[in-house]
Amino acid sequence: MKLMTTIGLVLLVSMSSWAQMPVGIPLGSRGGNAVVDGGGALVVFDSLRSSTGVTVTGLRHSFYAPQTRVTIQSPGTTGNVQTVTYDGEIRVIGTGTGVIYAIATVFTVSGTTLTSTESLIAIKPGQSLPAALSGFPSLALTSPVEARVGASDYIALVTVTAGSDSTTATRTASVVHFNGASFDVISSGTLP
Repeated sequence: MKLMTTIGLVLLVSMSSWAQMPVGIPLGSRGGNAVVDGGGALVVFDSLRSSTGVTVTGLRHSFYAPQTRVTIQSPGTTGNVQTVTYDGEIRVIGTGTGVIYAIATVFTVSGTTLTSTESLIAIKPGQSLPAALSGFPSLALTSPVEARVGASDYIALVTVTAGSDSTTATRTASVVHFNGASFDVISSGTLP
């Protein structure tokens, strides 16, 4: 009897822990990541690659640019799913007030050079998905950043630039705020 009571208690505790999981935690799946926003919309990000390879001069293989398929299932039962595939890689960094924040990386090839550009984007699940990444509210990033989403739609962006040796690396930081339509830089500076 004690064993049955213990098993029941363990099951009850584990189920109540699942119920208290905060909204916006990436669920993860075999093909991508999923996020549930505060309004109950499920947003799934599937990592893909272009079916068309681009030849990079001097390499013996082609470069297949990454793509991301974004699927939003809004609350309701009819006409509630929309899907768009974007040229580029989208990495979710967190959720805000009715918004999912992500870093979008787009790759281009020119001759022997492969370059990438990164942007902080805001995805609003309650609105229609734009046809291209350029349709999202965005903030251009000058180099790879470590991003953290805080309370009230504030986002910290920290960049580490390596110097000629390990003692000359510099860190710069910015705090940005999403006002519902665009990003505003609240503060920026160099960190020790």
